[in-house]
Amino acid sequence: MHLPTVVMVALVINLLVGVYLYLLYRRKPKDRCFKLWSYSCWWFVSGASLVVLRAYPVPDLLSYFIADVLLLLAPVYVLAGLVQFSRFRYTRRRRQCAVGALVVAIVALFLCYQQPGALSVAVSLAIALTFCLCAYLLFKSIIIEPIFTRTLQTVFVLHAAVMLIQAALVIDNWQHLNLHGLPEISVYTLLSHIMLTTVTALLLPWLSFLKLERQLTFKSQRDGLTRLANREHFFNQLERYWQQHPSVPAVFMMIDIDFFKTVNDTFGHAVGDRAIASVARLLSKQLRSNDIIGRIGGEEYAALLIDIDESTATVIGQRLCQQVAAQLQFIEEKKVELTISIGLVQIIPAQHGHKIAFKAADEALYASKQAGRNTVTLGKINTV
Repeated sequence: MHLPTVVMVALVINLLVGVYLYLLYRRKPKDRCFKLWSYSCWWFVSGASLVVLRAYPVPDLLSYFIADVLLLLAPVYVLAGLVQFSRFRYTRRRRQCAVGALVVAIVALFLCYQQPGALSVAVSLAIALTFCLCAYLLFKSIIIEPIFTRTLQTVFVLHAAVMLIQAALVIDNWQHLNLHGLPEISVYTLLSHIMLTTVTALLLPWLSFLKLERQLTFKSQRDGLTRLANREHFFNQLERYWQQHPSVPAVFMMIDIDFFKTVNDTFGHAVGDRAIASVARLLSKQLRSNDIIGRIGGEEYAALLIDIDESTATVIGQRLCQQVAAQLQFIEEKKVELTISIGLVQIIPAQHGHKIAFKAADEALYASKQAGRNTVTLGKINTV
């Protein structure tokens, strides 16, 4: 293995990946991660190229300080690109803290750039910490593809470990450092650093592709107007629940907006759409996060209240009726005075299928309509 050839090939790959990522950014400007990751590749190539100049009579400020700052910026830009894939809340205060930490690190590198050993330890520790933060953000990622995320996490952790090993080798061989501020035995950690950086550059674009796939899947499963589960996805969730929790009691609830045709005819379809969306938001707020809610028809919704008895579910249904009547009297300054009717039935999945539950709850909803609307009816499942 000819080390200079391996290093040169790795740098060329990083340069080409950087160009590829930037072209992706030009095609999809909303995905700033591509631009940040392309900069990361270029910073790494630029920094590594300046490191080579240490063997030549060039200013230390260029070949040491600026070179190591660029090498540090490479994982920092990887970290910045990962933020948009994470559930981590990047507030203004946290942004200020991050910028402050980066400034402190750069100042520390400047103070020790004329001492190659100290500079090598400082930049190794800073890069290791940055890759640990990358692994943490990926742990909080919205991407739930386990094989990919674990692979990339492993790469980040290995990268941090390599940099920590490099720092330990420098400290342990302080009296025998070369002009790069590294011991001769650190050649393998240096090679590992370059190869892991290349692997990272090749893997990162997949995050955006997985995010796009997740968005397309989400759109195919959600109702465009209410963001609730659409009919197909709602019943798929029911089938999954029936299979996974056959003995856990649940309450199937059917919900319908009263006199919705009158709302459309009187105030127009735009107000009608707002009414449908407003009721959906109220349902989402009032029901629990683990309950399954969907829009299964024009102005009709369904919900599965998990692990609950019928008396508690009836109280919840009555509260929903009261909240809709109280909060949705006006839509776009139009006095529509919305109300809903509810039919519900308690069921144990092992005893009856979800289609039977749906039919029984629908019959209970019809009974609520017949009883004058804006009410809740508790239905029963007919046993043969």
